[in-house]
Amino acid sequence: MPEIAPLKGLLYNLKLIGNMDKVITPPFDVISPEEQEMYHKRHPYNMIRLILGQHKPGDNEEHNWYSRAAEALAAWQSEGVLIQDSKPAFYDYEISYQESPNLSKTRQGFLCLVKLQNFSHGSVLPHERTYEATKSERLKLMLACNANLSQVFALYPDPTHIVKQSLHQGREQGPVFNFTDSYGIHHRMWRVTRAEVIQKVVECMRDKRLYIADGHHRYETALNYQKLIQQRHPERGERALFNYVFMYLADMHQEGLSILPTHRMFVQLPQFQMDSFLARAADHFEVERFPFDEAERSQVFRDFLAALYSAGDRHYIGVYESGAGQFVLLKLRDNVGHESWLAQLEPPLQKLDVVVLTELVLKRLLKVDERTLNDETKIKYRHDALEAVEEVDRGLFQVAFLLNHTKIEQLQEVANSALFMPHKSTYFYPKVIDGSVLNLLDPNEDVQL
Repeated sequence: MPEIAPLKGLLYNLKLIGNMDKVITPPFDVISPEEQEMYHKRHPYNMIRLILGQHKPGDNEEHNWYSRAAEALAAWQSEGVLIQDSKPAFYDYEISYQESPNLSKTRQGFLCLVKLQNFSHGSVLPHERTYEATKSERLKLMLACNANLSQVFALYPDPTHIVKQSLHQGREQGPVFNFTDSYGIHHRMWRVTRAEVIQKVVECMRDKRLYIADGHHRYETALNYQKLIQQRHPERGERALFNYVFMYLADMHQEGLSILPTHRMFVQLPQFQMDSFLARAADHFEVERFPFDEAERSQVFRDFLAALYSAGDRHYIGVYESGAGQFVLLKLRDNVGHESWLAQLEPPLQKLDVVVLTELVLKRLLKVDERTLNDETKIKYRHDALEAVEEVDRGLFQVAFLLNHTKIEQLQEVANSALFMPHKSTYFYPKVIDGSVLNLLDPNEDVQL
């Protein structure tokens, strides 16, 4: 089962930075080109220069944004902008946020190192497939910087919350930082350095599986990095830093977890025509239309979303195309369980709306091929239904398919069965920021237990 360890984190020097919000970013994979430009302008020491640098004319294999990230990382350390802690620590991290206007939540987790294991080992379990191009890019960055610049977000089961209680008891008196970011999310983090507390948490975690919530690409990239560095340093032992990956671990039984839906947006889907599609879909779905004119559009949209979110254990899928003057709700009929497309799937996958969308709607009814489904230039993802609809209206996308969120129990069941969901099936909100702590990977250094 998982072996965790403390780390000597590399942290921003708040005496020089002042405001943490000026230097943090979300993970690279949710940053749009416009946001990338904004973060570059926000502060000269913003994390964007490390995790998602800009391409420049004349870039080549030796000089590119990966090499510039490595140069910036070294320079920021020499300038005292980033300072490495002298003692190994866990970093107890609380994120307070609004899931909705009337619902406040606080998610607790902690930053640590986790011994790398292949997924077949069973201690760390994935639930989504990854893109090879993304892993290749991340590996180039990791080899240039020799550091974990971002953490993997994973969940662990702890219904009695012993780990959380132990970490709280071991906190140093004052927080490392305490700030509210530009999105209104409140961040607080404490060091936990007491040896007896660290050892208790290590022991408590030994019998728990870890379920990757966000960061499948980062974990698989760490495995690829480990293999390359082991070849370069065959003399190094099991406790070498490169045999571990930097993670943020959160208890899956806490009330502070939120999973948002991940709506599918197609830039172009030539085979989609609403009326003919709905005629074919009627063999499998009850079709409910929500027609509107502009005067009543907002209210009809709210009614449509309320119907979509009332699915319970049934499979509901929303469809929107600009100019059709309607929102459409597809409700999978209860008598289609004998269908061959469903019977061919493992039981945990049959329960997922995103699988019904992928296997029945996209592949079978619309004849969308795997190449299109794996092409990040043709399919995009949004987590806000209103944003998805507005972008279709602006002509950025041809059609949107709107979904309910995947449940935490479904993720656990799929992962335990060694199965995979389609790409981008889960979105845990809020994302864990980049810039709270970094982890240097000196190949000659060991973890300290």
